[in-house]
Amino acid sequence: MKPLYLATAVREGLGASLRPGGDTLTRRILQLTSPAMASTVLDAGCGLGTSMRLLRQYGIRTVIGLDLEAEFLGEARLGNFPVARADLQNLPLTDACLDMLLCECVWNLTDRHRTLGEFARTLRPGGYLALTDIFARSQVNSEDSVAWPVPCCFSGATGLPAVAEMVGAAGFEILVLEDHSRLLTHTAAEFVFAHGSLQAFWQAVTGDAGQASAACAASAATRPGLFLLIAKRSRS
Repeated sequence: MKPLYLATAVREGLGASLRPGGDTLTRRILQLTSPAMASTVLDAGCGLGTSMRLLRQYGIRTVIGLDLEAEFLGEARLGNFPVARADLQNLPLTDACLDMLLCECVWNLTDRHRTLGEFARTLRPGGYLALTDIFARSQVNSEDSVAWPVPCCFSGATGLPAVAEMVGAAGFEILVLEDHSRLLTHTAAEFVFAHGSLQAFWQAVTGDAGQASAACAASAATRPGLFLLIAKRSRS
């Protein structure tokens, strides 16, 4: 089954940003980091290029985008950005070449430890890492009870302490870790309004009532939330 972000019901609900809250957290990232105009910034998992456009509007001169979806990259290229198809677990970039790296609602879809290693390798010492993604607000004991029927960032979610531990172990100093779950709640409410219920939304995504019920059960068990993390690459 194709990933959640490619489902028509999701793309129609989220719009071009393809993530809860649109560019709200991207603007928050810029507010917290105030990157210099001469910075080299990577949008890791750039999608349709919405964050890249915002970064350019902010005045950043060198913005690079990488994504696995060729369809998304075609749209991103319309903004005349340098973009390429690449796996975030194996970045086609030299060591210490970036001043800042954004990864918005993509990290959970990867081998997170390996991806963080690549982020650390390509960021200059003191460079900023900005992550937004889903986290689990509830912890459960049975893996079966949180099995998601479709590849998505929910299925890779862990609690915030585990997120912080992974990022710190990869050589980053965490500066900010914020809970923005209200944006995810608002998005879920919009899906309910559009489809009548979360069950109906998931059925529109999966095409199967049983899988839709499984997704609703997994959501109830984990209570997904949305976080924003800002960290600096260690200078050691």
